[in-house]
Amino acid sequence: MGPTSLLFPLAFQSNCLQIRPNQIVITLTPVAESCPCPFCGQRSSRVHSHYRRTLQDLPAHGQVIWLVLLLRRFFCDHPDCPGQTFAEPMTGVAARHARKTGRLVAALQDVGFTTAAEPGARLAGRLGMPVSGDTILRLIRRAPAPVAETPKVLGVDDWALRKGQVYGTILCDLESHRPIELLPERSAEGLVDWLEKHPGAEVISRDRGGEYARGASIGAPDAVQVADRWHLLHNLTDALQRGIDRRQFLLAEAAREVASIGELSTPAPAVVVPTVAPVCLSRAEQLKQNSRTRRLARYQQVKELQRQGISLRKIVRTLKMSRKAVERFAHAEQFPERATPRRGSIAIDPFMPLLRQRVEEGHDNVRRLWQEIQTLGFTGSHDMVRLQVRRLRRACGRRGARGPQPAFRPPRVIRPSARRIAWLALGHVPTPSSDDQSLLKEIYRRWPQLQETAELAREFGRILKEHDIDALEAWTQLAEEPSTLEEIRRFARTLRQDWSAVVEAVKQPWSQGQVEGQINRLKLVKRQMYGRANFDLLRQRVLHAG
Repeated sequence: MGPTSLLFPLAFQSNCLQIRPNQIVITLTPVAESCPCPFCGQRSSRVHSHYRRTLQDLPAHGQVIWLVLLLRRFFCDHPDCPGQTFAEPMTGVAARHARKTGRLVAALQDVGFTTAAEPGARLAGRLGMPVSGDTILRLIRRAPAPVAETPKVLGVDDWALRKGQVYGTILCDLESHRPIELLPERSAEGLVDWLEKHPGAEVISRDRGGEYARGASIGAPDAVQVADRWHLLHNLTDALQRGIDRRQFLLAEAAREVASIGELSTPAPAVVVPTVAPVCLSRAEQLKQNSRTRRLARYQQVKELQRQGISLRKIVRTLKMSRKAVERFAHAEQFPERATPRRGSIAIDPFMPLLRQRVEEGHDNVRRLWQEIQTLGFTGSHDMVRLQVRRLRRACGRRGARGPQPAFRPPRVIRPSARRIAWLALGHVPTPSSDDQSLLKEIYRRWPQLQETAELAREFGRILKEHDIDALEAWTQLAEEPSTLEEIRRFARTLRQDWSAVVEAVKQPWSQGQVEGQINRLKLVKRQMYGRANFDLLRQRVLHAG
């Protein structure tokens, strides 16, 4: 059939072609008369013997291709050669002792890097490359890792191999937008070791952790360190949230004040009933009450140990609580109640005042009320109206109420969370509702310091966004004044401790955004392998994916 030199670097000719069910077998013989010795380099044409190698190749039209190569073994006639005989080399075709051609191995490695082992084996089988998942894992591990030059702009961040237990470090080239290395530990020593072996980094972008700051200072002392702007804003928001969380009693008073004038409440009329009995709690309400009792007991234990002068770390070990919960209880001036869940609006909400009026007037026929509000644009179901009418009947003491009702059912007060108030104060809520605006206005009236602090925090966001380096020093001095919220003063002190990196964060365009994107890709790769991949396999897939 003629030479097939286009198929391989060596010249072969086909002697036989066999078409079998689901596979094609091609027998090839080399046409070269002599071959160089791999030991001494001298060419030889004296044949010692013949042998056969069977290789699997890339499929054709969905059919498995098998190549049967009839190869030779040569004598080496050089007197000083350490080998007397040598096998005909297969450079560029297959590795030594391999059962697959090099291009098939490369294709299977690409499939494995993209889809992992078992899914890759299923896909390869459908494409005419039958292979096992274990073989794909071996091919992935055997592939050489991409070699990248030391980047001028390096991004450093941590990632979780096992969340809360084992963490590693990812290094990214921020100019080429790709990961260049995964380290199995999150430590300054690991970063120092890598930087010393790969000198040349001019800019190092990092989060505000002390380990990476120390590692960058030791491993690359001449590099410019840049703190991440998102982490700066996140730390400021957390500081403001902790400050608000300490004044839970003020938030509760403001919520009750706004509810009393009917802006945050779900009002229910006062009803005079001959006998007053306590309201029976549902199972969900009883569970919620029990949970609050347990949290209150924990809060009192933390406060008692704190009054005895015990450190927060020891309190964590004694009560076996998370450090975050202990810090929140220790800094709170009052027991932090859980925020009221914010229910999204439903279709019947705009028609509730009309339904309430009709039930108070005694017109509580569900079907008639449903038909009436349907003419006004209601698109909900009959059962939705029936449920709300039943609740209004109970509130009014009419039929449908089970058992005696209290003389007065107070309005439902929405207790805001510290996070919600912090986001409203910083302007992170794009379209705040009228309820939110009224609540924030009442909190500002009772606590003017919060309004001043929120304005100060918004100014810091403007400085980072507009890269206004001239205003940074003045802002920090203003944040350190005694009249500022204690948590904001503490945040300003942390800026002083990492001042050079913070200044560069305002000046430089680099950030950790794309590093976080690479970590998101890493998580996707890890979940494709059900989180069971060892570090070496995960490193191979992440670096090749980049």
